[in-house]
Order: sequence, then C-alpha cells, then structure tokens
Amino acid sequence: MSVHTLERPPTLPLSFENSLMFEHPLSERVRTWLRLEELFSRTHAHAARREAMDHRAALMGLFDVIDTATRSDIKTDLLAELDRQRSIWTAQLDNPDVAREALEEFLADVETVIHDLHSQIGKIGQHLRDSDWLQAVRQRDASPGGACVFELPMLMSWLQNSEIERKETLKAWLAPLVPLEEAVLLILRLLRESSQTTTELARQGNFHRALMNARPPMLATIEVEADQHLVPEVSANKYTVNVRFLEHGGQFVGVVRALPTQRSVPFRLGLCAF
Repeated sequence: MSVHTLERPPTLPLSFENSLMFEHPLSERVRTWLRLEELFSRTHAHAARREAMDHRAALMGLFDVIDTATRSDIKTDLLAELDRQRSIWTAQLDNPDVAREALEEFLADVETVIHDLHSQIGKIGQHLRDSDWLQAVRQRDASPGGACVFELPMLMSWLQNSEIERKETLKAWLAPLVPLEEAVLLILRLLRESSQTTTELARQGNFHRALMNARPPMLATIEVEADQHLVPEVSANKYTVNVRFLEHGGQFVGVVRALPTQRSVPFRLGLCAF
C-alpha cells in the first residue's frame, strides 16, 4: 500500500496558527519566473529606501534581473502562456456561473500585459547595455568586490547624487522592465490560484503520491508549522510527487546540517497546474 493511501488521523489541522510556506518549482520555466519575481521584489525594496548603499544594491538587482531574463527566450514563453490563458478564460465568458463583469476586467488586464510585452523592442535590458559605465559596473560586479567605488568613478559620482536624483534614475532604469515584471507576476498569480490543496501526513518524514491529472504540476507548495524546524525536499514528475522533510533544530550558527526526520509530519500540500 502506498503512503498516500493510508488512513489519515482525524486530528490533522486544516491550517496552522504559525506556519511556513515553501514553494518548489517543478519545471524550469517556473523556476525562472520565481527567480525574476524575487529579484524584482528585492530590487524594488532597495530602490524604495533612502541610503546610497541601498540604491547601489538596487542597481545590482537590475543586473541580476537582466542576466536571469536573458538565459532563455523568456519573452516568447511568457507571451505563449498569456495567449493560452486568454483563450481559456475567454471561453468562460458565456458560462452563467462566472461573474462576467469581473472576467471581462481580468481579460482586459491580460490584453494590456500582452500588448505591453509585445511592444518591447530588442533584447531585455538593452537600455542598460547601451551605457558604457553601467556595463563596466555590471562586468566588475561579477567578481567579488570588483564593483568597489574606487575602481568605478562614475558609480561613485552617481552615488553622491541626492536621494531624489538616485531614485529618479532607478525609476527610469526600471521602467522598460515593467512589462516583463507584470507578465511574470500575472502568470504566477494564475498558477498559484490553480492550486489543489490537501492536508497530508508524511510518515517518518516521507510522503509519496501518484498523480492522476492530465497536466503535471508546475509548482508545489508545502505549508508546515514554523516551530517544527523542518524544511521540505520535493521532487516530482508527471506520475508522482515525493516530499521528504529534513530537520535543523532551529540552529543557524556554526555548521548546520539538516537531517531526515523520523517524525510524522502534518502538512498542507498544494499542487499548481494550469
């Protein structure tokens, strides 16, 4: 008998008062989208602050966004997925169980994102590549400590500008990347909203489930109680999903080695597939 078919204890909680949510991409496309989401979030957070060092970190975040976005034909992938979602949701317009006004508003947002992304000419981040001094910063940043201001006088000069001037420059550098960010955030939102969530039990820290869906999951979410000091390892293919929990004891100083737990772990599993 496989693990997932065993009877579950009726005491498993449907939610946790204090929980941690882990996301695990199950395809390379989703891995790239999640990386971009985090990089954009980090860059905006630094750009919104006041200090020159935060604005320097925001600039480095922009370089990370560009490097990540140019490793694959991400624009083509995003447009193909957005077009597929548009077709799926357009077919629901005549469904009497769907709020037509809300759906029309959503489809208008999708159209806007598709239009803006289509309007992007040239390579992503070309406006930053066209600046010699920014390219010098980007190249030196690839080496630890390489982008020190004493080696890059233009960077030092920019950092000496006022807070308002630095923020305006960062805003201008970020603006051409907005269509990419909006497309990534919209697709990830739709993917997360597709989640089929169940309450499960990993016996002796291990869980296995056979998959019956026509479309394999693209993203798995694992929710566990925070005070359990557990982290999940997830692997999946079109046939199965496997979760193994490791425990670290809440220690992060010194040498930390997370080991497989022998405890039975209640958790919530979400499988997201378009």
